[in-house]
Amino acid sequence: MKLLVVGLGGVVGAVLRYIISKIFKEVMEREHPISTLFINVAGCFFIGFLSSKHLPQGYKLFLTTGLLGGFTTYSTFMLETSMYVKKSKHKKAFVYVFLSIVFGIMAAGAGIWLANAN
Repeated sequence: MKLLVVGLGGVVGAVLRYIISKIFKEVMEREHPISTLFINVAGCFFIGFLSSKHLPQGYKLFLTTGLLGGFTTYSTFMLETSMYVKKSKHKKAFVYVFLSIVFGIMAAGAGIWLANAN
């Protein structure tokens, strides 16, 4: 049953990621890693928030391991960074990695803070 819950969450997360990426592509009219940055930072916020909530195990598995696992895009982040390096765009690669890490940590912390705010 746990595998089914995680799998269903992963499907929902992957579909959400695809939709958000398409929206960014249409708005920016080209491929751009800003959608991956947005998705990963949002995922960091929500996993921080959810990790501080007392949820039944099934809900937590669906939301964190499933939905957010399918939603966030570490492999895409690595591919996009590698493409910048391959094209000798080292400054862009550094800025992208730096922003992803810093904003990701800040978003996870903000999620934890918000979840614990009374």
